[in-house]
Amino acid sequence: MKRKSTTALAVLLIASMTLAAADASELYQSFSDAVNAGNAGEAIGYYTDLMDQVSKDYRKAQRRYEKAVEAGNAAKAREAWADMRAVSSYPITEEQTDALVSAILAEDPESMERDAAWLMENSGYYHPMISYKWSSSGDSYSFSYSSSQTVTPGEDITLPDSDSIRVSTSAAGVLTGWGVTPDEATYRPGEVIKAPYTDQTLYAIWSTQVVFTDDVTGTESIITDVASGDSVAVPALQEPDSSFVFAGWVDRSTGDYIAPDETEVTLEGNGAAYEALWKNAELSDLKARHYDAASIPVNTQADLSFTITNNGTEDLRNVGITAEGSDGLAVLSGNGTIRGVETGDSVTVRGVRVVATAPGDYMLHITAADRDGDSWSADFPLSVV
Repeated sequence: MKRKSTTALAVLLIASMTLAAADASELYQSFSDAVNAGNAGEAIGYYTDLMDQVSKDYRKAQRRYEKAVEAGNAAKAREAWADMRAVSSYPITEEQTDALVSAILAEDPESMERDAAWLMENSGYYHPMISYKWSSSGDSYSFSYSSSQTVTPGEDITLPDSDSIRVSTSAAGVLTGWGVTPDEATYRPGEVIKAPYTDQTLYAIWSTQVVFTDDVTGTESIITDVASGDSVAVPALQEPDSSFVFAGWVDRSTGDYIAPDETEVTLEGNGAAYEALWKNAELSDLKARHYDAASIPVNTQADLSFTITNNGTEDLRNVGITAEGSDGLAVLSGNGTIRGVETGDSVTVRGVRVVATAPGDYMLHITAADRDGDSWSADFPLSVV
């Protein structure tokens, strides 16, 4: 009785090992059957097991090859090398890819996003793209452009806005959206949408408008009932605070500029999109080289630096720097000019040298003025000990 039990157990173990050791060709057939049956999840499971098996088969053959080489057995080495080359990668075909895409699109949203991402990684035939087309024509102009990008299905993508495509508003008009047809906007410029699972094309939709946008105050004015040659009132803006200087309006696609004191503009062409220009500079972060600004030694020349930050929407050009000290604080150097500070950037200014012959608390007054004469100042305390 004991012998029978042992024999039965051995049979079960052999059967179990046979099931577990399904070869690559069997797994590939199971994968193909699941694809043909339209079961994406099952097909992905079989293909994952297939790739694991292929990897194991290759490593085994590679190990045998290495050992044969070490032993100097050329025949065994050739045999193992042939086995390594015989291991197939079983790529997913174009037809299988199409069948899997159809099956994935019938799944629930969570499974669809997961399985589409898997297919994109494992098939050379699945690379969904979104294309953008924009065109316009008139009596004296015509243009047509397109661009495409590969997307990961289901992920967030941001549609191009007018800054991204840089088409002249005078020729095309104002970009008012993107459409799945060339006739009507489906999405807004810059809108965030889900990436498509299959190739899609969006068309730029243009309108004859004049738009005034101010990012600093968050205001926008859109004039839609307008035609070429019409006069349009320019909005009046209120400065957010005394550090801001209004510098006019610009349509960056055409370079058309409206001076700060102009109250009307004539539309030329199919549209215009003006952005408010604000100048603003912040002076901060005074530092003393080698010393603490709160304890500079008396009778010692100290080299100072500070930072200019452009918080406006207009670049600052040819910025002149002047430095003055309160009574007892001599400024030996510090007047000069820097080329400029672009919007959103910060520049460290060096070269200010001061000295005091008596201990005390002093004030350093620094002014930065651009080429138009607009200026910003800051007072920095210094302690001499």
